[in-house]
Amino acid sequence: MNINRWRNRALMFIFGGFFVMYFGVYSRSLLPYLMIIGGIGVAAGILLYFRFGPVNQSIATIECPRCGEMTRPTGQYDACAHCQQPLRRTENGDYEPYVASH
Repeated sequence: MNINRWRNRALMFIFGGFFVMYFGVYSRSLLPYLMIIGGIGVAAGILLYFRFGPVNQSIATIECPRCGEMTRPTGQYDACAHCQQPLRRTENGDYEPYVASH
């Protein structure tokens, strides 16, 4: 779940960077600055993809106790990618459902 959020942010950086660069077509005086800002956004998105893309392959896949689908939770607390059931890692490394208290 957390990895999907970071991947979505990376995608927003990439599209946002292209969108900013596209506005340079309409203002020739701002073109160099918008190209630099947009390029930084695209580069940030690419770096996020390089950081969080390969991590997903090394995470153990578990079966969600609620919906039965296979999911890859990360960290101490996460949620199922399909049904959004909150999961918590136990001391022996398994994940169990839990209710988050606010």
